[in-house]
Amino acid sequence: MKRLEQLPEMTNDMLGGLHATQELKNEILKDAKAAMQDGKAHLRSSAWESKRIKQHGPRNKSTFQRSLAMACMLVVLLGSVVGFPTLIGMDIKNKQSAIVTHTGGEPSLDNIATVALDVPQGSMVISQRAKPAYRGVWASASGANFPLICVEGRYYRLLTNPTDLGNDLLGKALGTVDTYTSEPALASSGIVSNTAKEGTKVYAVSGMKDAMVAAEVDGKMRAFQRVSFGSSALVGGETLANTLKADKVVAMELTKVGTVTDKTEAQKLYKILTDNAFLARAGASETSSSLLIQLENGLVLQMAVRDESVMACGTWNCPEFFEAFEKAVK
Repeated sequence: MKRLEQLPEMTNDMLGGLHATQELKNEILKDAKAAMQDGKAHLRSSAWESKRIKQHGPRNKSTFQRSLAMACMLVVLLGSVVGFPTLIGMDIKNKQSAIVTHTGGEPSLDNIATVALDVPQGSMVISQRAKPAYRGVWASASGANFPLICVEGRYYRLLTNPTDLGNDLLGKALGTVDTYTSEPALASSGIVSNTAKEGTKVYAVSGMKDAMVAAEVDGKMRAFQRVSFGSSALVGGETLANTLKADKVVAMELTKVGTVTDKTEAQKLYKILTDNAFLARAGASETSSSLLIQLENGLVLQMAVRDESVMACGTWNCPEFFEAFEKAVK
């Protein structure tokens, strides 16, 4: 009998032309079942006999070698076809990802935390904490577009909070939804929405000028924040302050940096942002970091954050703001 170190060579000879496919797996299982039933070995005209086995010794000794190599081959093939992929799949399936990301504007927390944000006006309060997780108040997209209203070329995105805007925050009526469509970009004029039904009244939000609007959605008055849509952002000579109109800021929260709850400090930071930010581009991409701005009226505005830029209605670069925010937190 040959020594065990010759086993790899014999196995390689016998495995020549074999491929670990589902078809081969089926053949193995079928032959094994037949062998158990009639006690005989079963060979078929397939890759099993595609390569002749080299004789490494007398004929009467090769039977044991062939059986041993065949057993090894079955273990390898069954492992390849059945066991190994399953184990790998289970490992990937059960493995907890070390990095969890969210698209800005998508529901950014787990179910419990999302419900916590979905509460009446004024109940979401930014509290002091060291390094907050990513939070957002933009309603998630449905299909290609996020839920929006377009008024005179200005686009507004639905907020998850508040779930029912109080009458005390309703401003003047701006008109009614002229066009209800799933493709707002195709509408050319009037008030357009993919969320508020045709004929729904659209209002300004008190004290927010062009930065927010309100409209009834599913029987409740909802708030919409000014954002960019496609290549549309600013209208005329607007600035960042026009798209936020957050004159009375009481708190701010910046993902992975911290929170500022002192009203005076928060207002200073807002002024640094609006005085120094410059428009980098009209579009805005969504990220897994956010800047939340809480106002005295209880409303919370969101901006996506990337590097030293904030994004909502356009992308605005402002290194001074981020530097000042870190100092304020410390």
